[in-house]
Amino acid sequence: MEAQHRLTPQIRQYEDFATGEMRWLPHVTFFNRTGYRSSTVNTDTGGFRVSHGTAGPVSLHGTVPEEPVGVVLGASPAFGFGAGGDAWTIPSLLARGPRARPWLNLAAPAFNSTQEVLLFLLHRHRLPAVRDVLVFSGLNNLVVAGLPQADDDYPQFFFSGDFFGQLGTPDLGQRLGQPGWARGRLGRVAKRLGRQDEPADGGTAVPDPAERIDTAVRHVARDLRALADLVTPLGARLHYVLQPTAAWTRKPFTAEERALIAEAGNERAGMWNLFAPVLDPAVHRAYAERLAAVSEELGVPFLDANAAIAASPAAGEWLFVDQVHLTDRGHQVTAELMRTALDL
Repeated sequence: MEAQHRLTPQIRQYEDFATGEMRWLPHVTFFNRTGYRSSTVNTDTGGFRVSHGTAGPVSLHGTVPEEPVGVVLGASPAFGFGAGGDAWTIPSLLARGPRARPWLNLAAPAFNSTQEVLLFLLHRHRLPAVRDVLVFSGLNNLVVAGLPQADDDYPQFFFSGDFFGQLGTPDLGQRLGQPGWARGRLGRVAKRLGRQDEPADGGTAVPDPAERIDTAVRHVARDLRALADLVTPLGARLHYVLQPTAAWTRKPFTAEERALIAEAGNERAGMWNLFAPVLDPAVHRAYAERLAAVSEELGVPFLDANAAIAASPAAGEWLFVDQVHLTDRGHQVTAELMRTALDL
C-alpha cells in the first residue's frame, strides 16, 4: 500500500482503531472501540468519536454541551474515516462558523440504517436539546442487500458471520464466508460478506442490482420513518443525505485519487469487490431517485451529495482517499454543501 502510506498516512491509525476484538453489544450488534486515543481519531468512554467546534471538544459520553446540538448518524463516512483528525469530520466542520452550534458524532463504521436508528433510540435520553438530526448514509444498505435473506424483517448486517459464531451457531453465517482481504474489521467485511455467484445450501443467488435497490430502499424508508417518529417530538429537524462515492459523483479523478483507488483495488480486491456491483452510476441514479421520493413522502429534506459534488467547483479537487471515504478537503466541501442546501 505504498500510495496509501505516502498520500494518506492517517489511514494506518484507522486500521489500528479497527483492529482487535469486536465490541459486541445488545440491539446494535457492535459499536466503536471505547477510550481510543491517537493524533487522528479519539473516542470517549462510550465509543463515540470526539468532535470539535467553537464549543471545544464534545462527545455523547464525554463533554456534552448544555446548548442545543446537532446530531450526525451514519456509517464510516459520517464517523469520519479518512479524516486527518477529529477536527476534520463532518460533525466538527458543521460546528464551525459564527452561527454554528455543537454537533455530536453518533456514527459507527459498518452501520446500516437499522443500526443508526436503534443507536439514536438507545441514547436519546443522554442528548441535550436537539435542533437537527443529519443522516449521512445509504451505501451500506445496498451492500448488505446482496446477502441471503437480506429482504426480510431482520435485514442483513456487516460481521454477521462473526456474530453467529459468537452465538454458537456458525453454520448460520458460514455460507457468507469467503477467503478475502483480512486485516481488522474492514477485512472481516470481505471475509464474512464475500459475494456468492451460486446458490449455497439451497439458498438463493445474489440479487441483481434492481432487487438490491428495492431491498435497500424499503429498509431505509422503514428506518427513516421510525427515526422521524423519534425526532419530531424533540422539536428537531431531520435531514437525509445520500453519501458520496467517487464513482457515483463521476468526478474527474486527480492523480492522487487514481493512485489510491487503483492500489486499493489491486491489493484489497476482496474488500472492494463487495462494493463493485453497487458503485455503478446507473445504480446510483435509480437509488437516489427512490430515496428522494421516500424523503419527500416523509417530509424529510433530502440531498444527494453525489450530485451536489458533481455540480461543485471543487469537483476536480482531491476529495477521496478511496472509493467511499473522503479527504479533509472532501469532508470540508461536503459539509459546506450540506450546510447550504439544508440550512444547517
